[in-house]
Amino acid sequence: MQFFSTLKPKQEESCCNTTDQSCDTQGDNCCTPQPKGKEPCAKCGQKAKGVLAKTLNALLKPETKKKLECLDGFFYCKTPSCKVIYFRGNTILTQKDVSVVVGLKEEASPATVCYCFGWTKEKIKEQLDNSGETNALEDIKAKMEDPGCSCEVLNPSGGCCLGDVTKAIKEIKEEIGL
Repeated sequence: MQFFSTLKPKQEESCCNTTDQSCDTQGDNCCTPQPKGKEPCAKCGQKAKGVLAKTLNALLKPETKKKLECLDGFFYCKTPSCKVIYFRGNTILTQKDVSVVVGLKEEASPATVCYCFGWTKEKIKEQLDNSGETNALEDIKAKMEDPGCSCEVLNPSGGCCLGDVTKAIKEIKEEIGL
């Protein structure tokens, strides 16, 4: 006798109801998968990566969330010179819509590169100016182990900051001649 399971694998539910596009913007049910692929930014045209609804739920200002029907399907533009932070179709969100300063954008102050542990370009530059070295990567990696990080909700990109921190260190070293 052979038994076949009648159970279907659980699929992640969207916080969007596909019939009425309503959304629980409080985030309790916003656990949809990250949008697949990359989309060109509506303003600069550079490819942008999808971001989780829970990232937007954590970082958007309350008044911005109230204006949106749903937090699903947004993309994060990491182009420093572009004013767009998140976009979905014709919906564009900029720094005025976000509760944290997006450190990778030009003229950001402070220019945060690690939101979990407070590393900024300014702090890295200060270390490099004083000693020619920075312990940013080592500090972040150690803290990722204990107490752990929350990149999905603290970092505007919705992802790990190590690549951005490494890039910032390289750029600052070039800038100051190290």
